[in-house]
Amino acid sequence: MPELKENTVQQTLCMPLWGRAIAAKKHPSLFPDHDAGRIVKEMGVDWSNKKLYRFQYMWMCCLIRQYNMAWEVRHYLKKHPRAAVVEMGAGLSCLRRQMGNETNPWYCLDMENVITLREKHIPHGKLERNVVCDLNDFSWFDRIDFRPEDGIVFTAGGLFYYFEKEQVRRLLCAMAKRFPGGMVTFDAVNAVGLKGVNAEVKMAGNKTKSFFSLEKPKEELEGWSEHIVNVMERDYIDGYLKGGWRKSIVTRVFAWVMKMFHMSFMVHAEFRGIAQDAG
Repeated sequence: MPELKENTVQQTLCMPLWGRAIAAKKHPSLFPDHDAGRIVKEMGVDWSNKKLYRFQYMWMCCLIRQYNMAWEVRHYLKKHPRAAVVEMGAGLSCLRRQMGNETNPWYCLDMENVITLREKHIPHGKLERNVVCDLNDFSWFDRIDFRPEDGIVFTAGGLFYYFEKEQVRRLLCAMAKRFPGGMVTFDAVNAVGLKGVNAEVKMAGNKTKSFFSLEKPKEELEGWSEHIVNVMERDYIDGYLKGGWRKSIVTRVFAWVMKMFHMSFMVHAEFRGIAQDAG
């Protein structure tokens, strides 16, 4: 995540955290987050007066994104059981703990002030490392113990919105070249959806502005680099999660609009492997 002011960082971290806490309380069996409620209390966060979180759609999006990321990670680990997992812009994500993963090297990347909060509120896993870095400074590549034969999977939940498109292009192209055989998954919006994201953030009282959008993920990403291949997209709300919860009328309407106008979606992109290059 680009450098943000301290109060903005707090607001940005608290948005998904509060949503996850509500979702875990209302749907404990769907994809339980046993940490969000605890961290909310420890941080003294109270967004109960925010109109934004009175709609099921808003707090369910925080839960569903975690579910989507977990699905992608698990799917990759089925073929690469020893792969490293890297959460870019990890924030206060507890994805590893939600997944109960103690077997894979797990890296959480973010700014120093965010990592300080992670160290305070989130217990380390046996193979987990918190890494302070600027994602636009590619020196963080050297801090990942990458073994091509084992593989690597990256997640970027709610991250790229804060980047300019050229920054995302440079980052993904560099990653694809450096980590052959790897994969990245992230959530994204088109230009119309980007306006919605900025409106939502403003409603939450956050002054952070979002910039990044995609219109045709496959064509755009695969056109950026010969090393980016097999780009796919899935619907954000229903692309991974099948059943298990009853959508409110508001949620169903939002989900239909998002899908109909291609406003929000998940992106899966693979990095061409060494064997593929040789072929």
